[in-house]
Amino acid sequence: MSTLRIALGFSAAVALAACGSTGPFVWATSLPPQPAARDTVITSADIVNVRVFREDTFSTREHVRPDGKISVPVVGEVMVRGRKPDEVAKEIEGRLKTMLKEPSVSLVLEQPVQIPVSVTGEVRQSGTFQLEPGANVLHAIASAGGLNDYADGDKIFLVRKTLTDRVRFRFSDLRSGVTTNITLMPGDLIVVE
Repeated sequence: MSTLRIALGFSAAVALAACGSTGPFVWATSLPPQPAARDTVITSADIVNVRVFREDTFSTREHVRPDGKISVPVVGEVMVRGRKPDEVAKEIEGRLKTMLKEPSVSLVLEQPVQIPVSVTGEVRQSGTFQLEPGANVLHAIASAGGLNDYADGDKIFLVRKTLTDRVRFRFSDLRSGVTTNITLMPGDLIVVE
């Protein structure tokens, strides 16, 4: 069954790549720098432990859903993806103030799971790869065996569901560190033309 899911997922990624290889894009060099440390920002691949001091009924262990949210008992849904753990803990504390006197909340990231990223186009081995959290575009290309002989190193694109435009990279800029090497998220697609 999981082989079928992987095959279907890859087929969908290839179909998306065919649609996503044309149209508007932004150069990666025009994007703001990303946070230096991966573990400071929560992703959809994470598992979080929310602990409310002396209130076990409000505490929970949650997988961050694909929509970037978790469900906290009594509090409800909380958007966590792209935010720092301390920031989310403060929001939960604020929501609990109507029910508890001086709530104290901690949010800890557990060992994150690997993230699925698809790489297609002019690479040695197209496919969906399970990468470590914190992996970037260069890691994804390396997982696909690198660029093949037909690749245009100036036409590497990141397609992400949450972005309106594709992000374009130059391979030489990625290797030299000139370009912001974007940290990948689950479901990202790298297209090499």
